[in-house]
Amino acid sequence: MEIKNSNWFAAGPEIQKALLLLSDGAFRLYFYICLNASRKTGRISISYLDLATRLGRSRRSIASHFNELRQQGICRMNPAVNQHHRTEIEVCDEFWPYTRANSSIGRAENEQYLTHIKAFLAKRACVRSDFEAAEEGVIANFIAQQIPLRQIERAIALGCCRKYVSLLNGTDSGPIFSIAYFREVIEEVCDPEIPSGYWSYVMPELENLERKWLTKQKETADAKHAIAAEQKNKETR
Repeated sequence: MEIKNSNWFAAGPEIQKALLLLSDGAFRLYFYICLNASRKTGRISISYLDLATRLGRSRRSIASHFNELRQQGICRMNPAVNQHHRTEIEVCDEFWPYTRANSSIGRAENEQYLTHIKAFLAKRACVRSDFEAAEEGVIANFIAQQIPLRQIERAIALGCCRKYVSLLNGTDSGPIFSIAYFREVIEEVCDPEIPSGYWSYVMPELENLERKWLTKQKETADAKHAIAAEQKNKETR
């Protein structure tokens, strides 16, 4: 028995395992990636728009399927700035049938990943987290899911912007106590429909909102101090 085409793909137990884990749409995306990725690296660089066109799916469906692949630990990605740019995708070792060199995506050690997120959160005045074991467990889950640091940073920035708006409007009074606060936003920032220039707006706006809130906090504290001082003066007369 001869193979018709020498450019065949080794569909072994790795593929079968993915088949049992994934929905039909996600498996179709995974198998397309496998067929078109470099055999040496297990990687492919392609835009969401191209994938949607080639697979006959909407961009939102592609984003949803990618989320499933990531959650199942099947693929990891270095997201593009928007839907038109190329996303670098790599099939994880457990679901890639070929031997290859070490991955170039996510080389940073877990400790560096954890330290980076802690440092980013520590910059924000609206976050009050002591990073106990439970907090580090949440971040360890991000690591296991191969969520890129850029995605987490964007989610933290966007989540903090929303928190400051609610604090300034008086609809919220408490700070953020857990990294888990950002879970849903982490999924949201993967949306390929988000304009490419949006993130260049978010960071300056975050700094602006934070300054306004800190100023308001100081004014409130000064007013309370003045009232307390006046009350004390009345009592000593």
